Amino acid sequence: MCIRDRSKLAAMGEMLGNIAHQWRQPLSAISTIASGIRVQKEMGINVDDKQLDKDLEGIVKSTLTLSNTIDDFRNFYSQDKNKHNFIISNSINQVFSLISANIKNKGIETITNIDNVQISSYENELIQTILNIINNAKDALENKKEENKFIFIKAYKKDQQLIIKIYDNAGGIKENIIERIFEPYFSTKFKSHGTGIGLYMTRNIIENSLKGKIEVSNKTFIYKDNEYTGALFTIKLPLK
Repeated sequence: MCIRDRSKLAAMGEMLGNIAHQWRQPLSAISTIASGIRVQKEMGINVDDKQLDKDLEGIVKSTLTLSNTIDDFRNFYSQDKNKHNFIISNSINQVFSLISANIKNKGIETITNIDNVQISSYENELIQTILNIINNAKDALENKKEENKFIFIKAYKKDQQLIIKIYDNAGGIKENIIERIFEPYFSTKFKSHGTGIGLYMTRNIIENSLKGKIEVSNKTFIYKDNEYTGALFTIKLPLK
């Protein structure tokens, strides 16, 4: 199996896990509402029309959440290779619609500062690269005993380029391996937990398909009066 196919299978497995987290809350809400209505009926309690309307509205909202998750999943794996104009804030919102529940479940807080920059590119491929970097940050934070876990995302325009910066407070990457993390099959994870091809494919997409650049470094910063260190990924893409 080629690297691209293995990367796609690994990404699909990751995405199915994210969808499971996204679905858990609305499914639980539907189950709770339906069970409540059934209990009232079995006990002979008259169901108030206003409360019934409210409960039914809650079920409808939950089903819409499930439906939207399916749409996001389908869009993520769309084979559409057409270049088009899109707003980067909308694309990043789509990323979080796919993974927000999983990240929150790990006790990770996300801090975003996204400008409404318009870019003409391949949106689905850009979403895949952003998602992969965030998942790598999530994995790094899971292995840390840091009480406060953060992922930061910034996006803005500079010199006719879209700049996207993604960094965390997981302690950074060891200096003796930081230059190798984009190599195929190189992985800092245990063999049972990763394929080692995610960041290689991320760079491949950004440089060859999106005609941009990706860089990695360690960043020390202050947040809420505390000093942290983490890995910083910087993506630079042409606006057209």
